[in-house]
Amino acid sequence: MPYDLDLVNQLCREIGLIARAETDRRVEVDLGRDAVLCFQNAEREEDCLIGFLGTPWHTHDNLMFADARGNYVELDYLNLLTGLKEGRVLVCEREVKGQIVDRWLVHREYSDEFKYLEEDERIIVRRGLHRAMA
Repeated sequence: MPYDLDLVNQLCREIGLIARAETDRRVEVDLGRDAVLCFQNAEREEDCLIGFLGTPWHTHDNLMFADARGNYVELDYLNLLTGLKEGRVLVCEREVKGQIVDRWLVHREYSDEFKYLEEDERIIVRRGLHRAMA
């Protein structure tokens, strides 16, 4: 499903997230601390994705967040943005030996991400940064 990138840009402006259209096929949303979430349309609809710059994490279509008990919530790309603004969707960063090696999104109430930690890993979970509304 192609994303309406003009709508992504407009919604980000309205809710206080910093976004910029890098090309006519990609919008980047700055969530602070080098976390840039991209919404990218490709020529083939099945190749459209949402992901962080510089990391292997990405998703196509809606995002599903699940907990260990099988409960889940599914968010489309616009609800994902409002979830980031409201703090329901959080930025999760995996750090190994002081370096961020991966970054992905988690839901505040639906997550089972943390049972897979390695000994030398550190997981940082934080809200995405946004500018204050005047």
